[in-house]
Amino acid sequence: MTTLLQTLDERVLQLTLNRADKRNAFDRELYAALTEAIQAGDIDPEVRVIRLMAEGGCFSAGNDIADFLAEPEQGRRTDPPLKLLQTLRACRKPIVAQVHGKAVGIGATLLLHCDLVYASDESALVFPFVALGLCPEGGSTQLIPQLAGHVKAFEWLVLGQSCSAREAAQCGLINAVLPVEQLEAQVTNVVTRLAALDPQAVQNSRRRLQLAAGKQLDVLMQAEMDLFESLLEGEAAQQALNAFVSR
Repeated sequence: MTTLLQTLDERVLQLTLNRADKRNAFDRELYAALTEAIQAGDIDPEVRVIRLMAEGGCFSAGNDIADFLAEPEQGRRTDPPLKLLQTLRACRKPIVAQVHGKAVGIGATLLLHCDLVYASDESALVFPFVALGLCPEGGSTQLIPQLAGHVKAFEWLVLGQSCSAREAAQCGLINAVLPVEQLEAQVTNVVTRLAALDPQAVQNSRRRLQLAAGKQLDVLMQAEMDLFESLLEGEAAQQALNAFVSR
């Protein structure tokens, strides 16, 4: 089964996470497929907008823990997620996310690097890192406090409290919350409008907005993953992750 579905229509590249039976959790195959698809879309002159969505009732459950715990063939366990996040940040083409259901872990932090995010009223963002003996990643320790303030960021990133789509919209983490039956039409309207704009103007504008976060964000993303990698070997993380897999 293909873990990532791809279609190109009217200059919009639609990328659909297709592991609904695993709640669209990221294994190495899906990380590689999504990273390569975004990179290919970025250099394809026929692509003006990238639309990211998922099959089923969960946007993404985050890392596929069993796959994540398996010994990597090369590199570090955190290399695939970091490469995906860096690819999202470096992409020249605008990225629009369509979120239905829970977005957990990297399924939530990757949304911080999309340009527009629309969610159904049944959606929520969950950052369970600390409960697993780990630390937040994806630049979330910079971006979320900037948008929502320290106390809400601490509640979500450290306490692990679920952030409803409505809370996320109020804090500026996502653009809008819509009834499930209206979500697809809203995102289709937005990507159509984006695709009709001058591509160079759009891409230059995206780049300037990305640069506004500063080089410190790129440094922070690397530092977060370095710490994440070291915590993976700790007793707390090993116990929590193995207990999760044993459920």
